Amino acid sequence: MTIRTRFHVIFVIIAALMIALAVGAVSALSLSQSLVERVYRGALLPSLDLKRVADAYTGAAVVTAVRVRIGDLRWEEGEAAVRRAAEQAKPAWERYKANAHSETEHALLRSAQENMVEANAAIDELIDILSAQDIAGLTAFIARAMYPSVNPLLMDIDRLTAQQDRIGEDTYDDAIAEVKRYWINQTLLLAVAVAMFAAAFYTVRNRVVLPLHRMTGAMSAVAEGELDRPVPSSGRADEIGALARALVRFKDNAARLKEDQRTLRILADELSAARDKAEEATHAKSTFLAMMSHEIRTPMNGVTAMAEMLDRTDLGAEQRDMLGIIRSSGDALLVIINDILDFSKIEAGKLDIETIELALTDLVEGAAELVASRAAEKGLRYAVDLAPDLPDRLLGDPTRVRQILINLLGNAVKFTQSGVILLTVRDATPDGGDDGGGGTRRVLRFAVADSGIGLSEEQIQRLFRPFEQADGSTSRRYGGTGLGLSISSALCAMMGGRIGVTSELGRGSTFWFELPFTVAAPEPAAPAVPIADARIVAVGFVDEERAALRDLLAAAGIGRVAMAAYDEDWAGAAANSSDDAPTVLILHAGGDGAETAQLVAAHLAGTIPAPPVLLAVPMPRPIPPPGVFATLPLPLRRRRVWRALAAALGRAPLEVHDARETSDLDGWEPPSRAEAEAANALILVAEDNPTNQVVIRRMLAQRGYAFDLANHGGEALALLRAGRYGLLLTDFHMPEMDGFELTAAIRAEEAGSDRRLPIVALTADALPGTGQRCQEAGMDAYLTKPIDSKALSATLQRFLPQAAGLRRAAAPVAAQMTDLATRAAGVDPWVFDPTRLIESFGRAEAEALAFLAAFVDAVPGMIAAIETALAAADQRAARDAAHSLKGAALSVGAVRLGQLAGDLQDALDDSDPDTAAFLCGLLPPTQDELVAATAALRAPAA
Repeated sequence: MTIRTRFHVIFVIIAALMIALAVGAVSALSLSQSLVERVYRGALLPSLDLKRVADAYTGAAVVTAVRVRIGDLRWEEGEAAVRRAAEQAKPAWERYKANAHSETEHALLRSAQENMVEANAAIDELIDILSAQDIAGLTAFIARAMYPSVNPLLMDIDRLTAQQDRIGEDTYDDAIAEVKRYWINQTLLLAVAVAMFAAAFYTVRNRVVLPLHRMTGAMSAVAEGELDRPVPSSGRADEIGALARALVRFKDNAARLKEDQRTLRILADELSAARDKAEEATHAKSTFLAMMSHEIRTPMNGVTAMAEMLDRTDLGAEQRDMLGIIRSSGDALLVIINDILDFSKIEAGKLDIETIELALTDLVEGAAELVASRAAEKGLRYAVDLAPDLPDRLLGDPTRVRQILINLLGNAVKFTQSGVILLTVRDATPDGGDDGGGGTRRVLRFAVADSGIGLSEEQIQRLFRPFEQADGSTSRRYGGTGLGLSISSALCAMMGGRIGVTSELGRGSTFWFELPFTVAAPEPAAPAVPIADARIVAVGFVDEERAALRDLLAAAGIGRVAMAAYDEDWAGAAANSSDDAPTVLILHAGGDGAETAQLVAAHLAGTIPAPPVLLAVPMPRPIPPPGVFATLPLPLRRRRVWRALAAALGRAPLEVHDARETSDLDGWEPPSRAEAEAANALILVAEDNPTNQVVIRRMLAQRGYAFDLANHGGEALALLRAGRYGLLLTDFHMPEMDGFELTAAIRAEEAGSDRRLPIVALTADALPGTGQRCQEAGMDAYLTKPIDSKALSATLQRFLPQAAGLRRAAAPVAAQMTDLATRAAGVDPWVFDPTRLIESFGRAEAEALAFLAAFVDAVPGMIAAIETALAAADQRAARDAAHSLKGAALSVGAVRLGQLAGDLQDALDDSDPDTAAFLCGLLPPTQDELVAATAALRAPAA
């Protein structure tokens, strides 16, 4: 019999017992209720009802009659009381008649009915007496009622009550006997039920509960790993046996699983060790790439710098060609090194994205201009097309956006042999653009389309992977590492954007990327001089260039534009005008149209009146050909075209930039301090480092700017309050008040006024996020040390344009800095690079060498300050001293010493005193190396 069957049988037995007990209980309850009712109805109820009738028809009536007789009640009150008593007696009488069942009860009923007539008559008589207020009749009624002989109803009631008491006692005895018999039977039945339940419980306990308990113990043991413990009841043929056999199989599987886990644990340990080795290898690879890129880039900078200086000397044609190869090869190598360094930073997660203000037009057109010469060398058509309504001032990372653009444009030029390259910028913002902080957010789509070799779907799939190109022959034919697109993809992702490509093999490609920007100012770029009324006739532009030119002119408000090819009636378009709008002719001299454009311009020069002609040329030409008002380098830049149009219309002077014009090396004389202050062109410099003071003083004086010098932020703030300055150049780290505190104080004093002093930071911390930190502090720009002369000139021209007109050309200096470059030709540029001194001192060689000698003499004291601070565990002082040495060394050109001091500063910033102490130990031999390398330069010339 199976367990299920046993349970069913036991369940049926228990259910039957429960039903029997329930039936017995209900029967007992019914019997008891019946007996009680019988006793009550046969004995008590009749007696009680008859007494109520007696009270109603006799007692109550007599009492009422007596109270009226003695004057306790008035006649009317007595009559009403008797009537109420009669009414109250009727319900008791009716219940008695309804509950009469036994023979005795019926005999009582008949006897009571016989006397009831007499009672009713007596009551009616009493009511009449009371109604008539008959005192004699009332007295006679009371006398009759006081004697039993005159009240047969009361006599019958007493007799019947005594008889009913006897009947009730007999009925009660019979009921008790019947109840006893019933409970004896029920007790026997319950005993049988309990015995059967005990037998069922014993069976379930021994056959089900105990085996399950033992099996639970076995399962717990298996769960604890005791796989050798036997499983009970596995030989049974019922469900418990089946469960036991299943547990046996589970135990066997657990044993095998335990062995597998042991094997997996061994494999996991081996995998963890392999992973640690791989991570170490990856870290070592990234460190090696970063270090090697850094080590290679430093001497390469020296190579390219010396090549640039050599290019300024008198060379033959063959020598200049060889020098060009050297410079282009060096630039290509630097690009590869920079790619490797960026890739290693991205892999290590150390490449930061900053958010600063940028000028979209300058950023895009500047990046396009960097590869324009390569496009011109290959005879490619090249255009930049920015949508006219795009805001020009945005917040983003201009360095990384420029990097992506240069990579995509460089690839387009590299893989295109003929045709057109078009860079477009469009608004791709979804509806409701918001940056989450209340500012307007715009998504811009940059696209670079070319007519090059194109790509297949298979090539596109692996295109953005590191170190991979379209196919294996690409690097052999075109060069490159295959890192550019991978880096671009990572940069897009880091800036919250995306990148992609659409291409057809043999038909060209379009690489695009989308980036979000926060709008700093919603206004698009616009010309400084109104030219919207001009009429433009453009000749020789292909379709892509025409679209770009239309958008360029539309941004200036020019809507009357006619396009034509050289073989079309462009002359009629230029001559026919329905109004008096001034007409300007723009000729494209790129590709096959160069000679035609010049012939057209020369022809138009002989016509009267001759419209102004602007010639778009692939390469800059300082002197326009005959008949040409001005030349415009391709790709066309907005502001350059707008200025040329304003000049052609006679509304602004034409800015002529001759490549052979006087350079900063020739020197400028600054105006007097009073003159500069009157023109709001006086510069205030806040710098505490003596070496850097000499450098910035020389650079500003050589470029013709008047300035005052403050040794720290507090002194600079006092000077600003006392004088009138047009711009502040401030160092980051200074005693008493640093550059950030100085800027905060200035901006606080400017609050509520329309004054805003341009503030440019000077820092040796060329770290990611520096620009954003400066902007958040209230600064307008920053320059990294060693200060680049071109960057300084561009910054001053941007924020202090009024100062340029006050400069005067300096008298020629006899000493030539090319002599210094020649004398330093044998010096390792990694130890000493004279380029910085040349940029700072121009042709004043004697002053430059005196400055170098003073720096070399000051280095031991700077190193001693670092050593003293480290020995005292004063990391802040050591960091500041290392920062000062770094800035001064790089400004002089002591590259290795400056880099070593910078690494020491970084170690202190990372709270790593052990590495800092190690690097500090390398400073004295590096100083000795600098002293030895510059000994011949510092010695007086023979």
